[in-house]
Amino acid sequence: MSDEQAKLMQTLEQEHKRLQQALRESEILRELSALLASSLDLSHVLQKLVQHTVEICQVERCTVWLHDESKGCFTPKVHYIGTDRLRQDAVEKGIHNWQRSSLSLAEPLIRRLFEAKGLLVVENLHDVPGMQKVAEQFFVRSILLITLQREGRILGMMSLDNPGLSSTFSQEQQQLGRAIGQQAAVAIDNAQLYQQANNEKKRAERLIGRAQAIFEVAMAMNSDEELSTILGIATKHLVSGLEASGGAIALLDNNALILASISNLRAYAPTLSPSLTQLHQCNRAKEDDSPRFVMIDEIEGAERIWFQQLGITNALIVPLIAGPQYRSVFDRQRNSVSEGRQCVGFAFVNYPKGHQFPTGGQLAFAMDIAAQCALAIDKNAMFTRIRNTAALATERANTMDAIFDAMTEGILVVSMDGEIVISNNAASRFIGMPLYARKPLELFLRANPAYTLYGQPIEYEDFPLTRALGGEHIRGERFVAKRVDHDERILEVNISPLLNDENKQIAIVGAFRDVTEQVHAERRMRGALDLLLNAAEAISGVNDVQELLRRILTMTAHELHCEHGIIFTHDEEQQLFTPLVSLNDTQEHDDNLLDVHTLFSHDISNASEQEPFSSLYAGNATVWATKSASYHYPEYSRGNTRVSTLLLAPLIHNNHLLGIMALKQLPSTDENKPIRSFTMWDIAVVEGIGQFAGLAIEQVRWQSEAENARTREEAMQQANELKDQFLSITAHEFRTPLTVILTHSQLVARLLRKAKDVPQLNRLLDGLKSIEEQTHQLTNIVNTFLEVTRINKGQVSLSLEPLDVAALAKQVVSDQEATTKHHILSYHIESTEQPYSVMGDSARLSQVLTNLIQNAIKYSPPGSPITVSLCQKSDKQQNRYAEIRVKDKGIGVPEDAQQHLFECFYRAPNAQTSEVRGVGLGLFVVAEFLRLHNGSIHVESSGEYGEGSTFIITLPLLESDELSA
Repeated sequence: MSDEQAKLMQTLEQEHKRLQQALRESEILRELSALLASSLDLSHVLQKLVQHTVEICQVERCTVWLHDESKGCFTPKVHYIGTDRLRQDAVEKGIHNWQRSSLSLAEPLIRRLFEAKGLLVVENLHDVPGMQKVAEQFFVRSILLITLQREGRILGMMSLDNPGLSSTFSQEQQQLGRAIGQQAAVAIDNAQLYQQANNEKKRAERLIGRAQAIFEVAMAMNSDEELSTILGIATKHLVSGLEASGGAIALLDNNALILASISNLRAYAPTLSPSLTQLHQCNRAKEDDSPRFVMIDEIEGAERIWFQQLGITNALIVPLIAGPQYRSVFDRQRNSVSEGRQCVGFAFVNYPKGHQFPTGGQLAFAMDIAAQCALAIDKNAMFTRIRNTAALATERANTMDAIFDAMTEGILVVSMDGEIVISNNAASRFIGMPLYARKPLELFLRANPAYTLYGQPIEYEDFPLTRALGGEHIRGERFVAKRVDHDERILEVNISPLLNDENKQIAIVGAFRDVTEQVHAERRMRGALDLLLNAAEAISGVNDVQELLRRILTMTAHELHCEHGIIFTHDEEQQLFTPLVSLNDTQEHDDNLLDVHTLFSHDISNASEQEPFSSLYAGNATVWATKSASYHYPEYSRGNTRVSTLLLAPLIHNNHLLGIMALKQLPSTDENKPIRSFTMWDIAVVEGIGQFAGLAIEQVRWQSEAENARTREEAMQQANELKDQFLSITAHEFRTPLTVILTHSQLVARLLRKAKDVPQLNRLLDGLKSIEEQTHQLTNIVNTFLEVTRINKGQVSLSLEPLDVAALAKQVVSDQEATTKHHILSYHIESTEQPYSVMGDSARLSQVLTNLIQNAIKYSPPGSPITVSLCQKSDKQQNRYAEIRVKDKGIGVPEDAQQHLFECFYRAPNAQTSEVRGVGLGLFVVAEFLRLHNGSIHVESSGEYGEGSTFIITLPLLESDELSA
């Protein structure tokens, strides 16, 4: 064989060995990758990593350090030595020192590692400045350092060495180490992510468990469980939720502690009942109004004896505070219980010796459970007072007999076996119950059935008194009672238990109040308001006059319970009325309206001076009685003629009669009953609808003219002007029926106050009060329409003067506090060197703040806080301005709605689905007034219910020289 062939064979053998080596390395790395991917347990992954790295890279030791982002250093995690040549005591000492060490990322050696692209060979660590001590403690000479990183994120560092030996690391070892490091980084990252997810899952489970515990305590309280049962449940959850060894709850009685509940502590009760003045740690927790963690060594005197008798070592003391559940920041800073709040007891949670302070989440959970316990204690005390009052009332029953029979509320007392034992005069009038009759409730209901407000019969089992006998609490429930004389009354009932001297329930007491007139007034007001709003929608949404008038006629006839109706158009030049729209087109319908056609078909050239035309031409609705031959209506005949009633309403605009709306009610078939007639309320409502219809006709004409304009720009301008004019006229015309309603309701109220029939007077006054309240509501809508019209026309003028906006905000908050009893209003004004002086119109700015606070009240749940805060800021040009924030905890504003919130007629989707009504103009007016003051407004909100909204106002402040001038 020649030399060349020998060299070739040698080269081929070397390549074969390298190939085998590469295949072996690939197989080893593949096996390592599968091994690392087989588990998400970080400790297991790291242990397998160092063991296999020592084997694969043929070194004696491998360590892994993980990156601690909070400290900015590498901390030791796992260590493995694969040799027996070192002494065991030296190895243990080195591991002990290594576990307590760390390497800052600012160390020069670590920076060199990063600069070397994640792989660094150090021939002798003793020669590296600052690393001599590390080299001696860990027996390090030569070392290979590899960073563990993924997608540019540093996860840790891996080191390879032979303890105490100088070594050289081949290219093969370095390549293997780098490859292992890359796979290790992926496995570590995955394991850490899994660990984080696991931690989040456990945290979520803890939160759910705490929420369920709070819910269980709240449900026990709301289910009228005994106080001892509720406190027992609370104690059990406190011990479990705070991972404690035991717990107890003690109540304050005459300033002394009385044990009420105990869990997992000593079985016997303490012999002491120390006063609060002797319990210094408890007193401090009460004054701080927050939990307090104390060691047994910190407790002295009677308090220490109390704790020892309970078997408590280290305790978390949680005060049970009853009263308002919201406290201001200032209350907490003063370290005192807020006004109206009082400590009613303490919860004690026991921990074994050496236990760490409870976490923030555990403290919050403890405070939530404590709040529920305080509510239960407060509720129990309230019910005790009620029961005592009821017992006293029972003892004085003989004295109250006369008052009992004279009461305007109906009273029924039903024994526990379902027998009616007592009733008064009012109950007899309301439900037809004979006085002094003892009768089973079931038999009475069979003879005198009750109905829901929607007309469905109420079964005996569902009747409020029956349900109250079963233990259900009944408050403010309404039903319809039909007496044998066919009189129907809507009644509201409240039911309470009646207890004897032994605190045992012996009966129930039902108090019935006649709310018939109130409910009817509410229904009429709701129907009228809906009718007016629907008419407004019809005006803005339909362009065809005939279709528009048909809708208005249908809605009006339905609201006023009229079977027949027709609208005539009026030709002013020819003095001619022409039928345009009727409810239907049947012959029977035409016959029913024959007298209406007759009324408007004769010569009316001089009709403006005759009734009913004189009233119609004057723009007033009127009622007109007509007579017709009996053969048209034989079933309604009274002799040879029949009388029916017409309600006539003018369709008028700008003092021009455009048409007539005629609505007809047929007489009653019962000759003994008077002919049904339209009420004053019907006349006022239909008059307003007639004015809407007149506006609608003119609006369609305006739109038609706009469409025929030469250019789109001119048409758009004219349409906007007509819209503003329409809003202005609509608001002005709205006032007429509202004024009629308000004037007559106030007049009747004054007359009724002189009446002597007290029950009838109260019912009528309630109804009139509802009318007056609804009228004021509609008047506010009118004023808002007028305000928008003036803004659009540029007719709003400001009375500008220097004013203190901080004082103005205080006054507005004070005024608004009087309008709500269910919200907590407060203000916070940041102290500044310069006053909060702006150039503005005091009335307009007050209107702005009032509107925002009223919105916060309307869209926030009862009991939630509303805060107005002021501070001063500067823009980039160093111009000072005042920032006013109105913050609530209401329904919030969705993000996609925030950009449209200050547009005219816009309402957010969640506001439209709420029970609060509105037209979408309030915030538009607020934004325009602020624009006229060179100010601005915007909103911040997550859109989540309960997180609320913050409306932020800015107003330019006056400078010192402006104030002096």
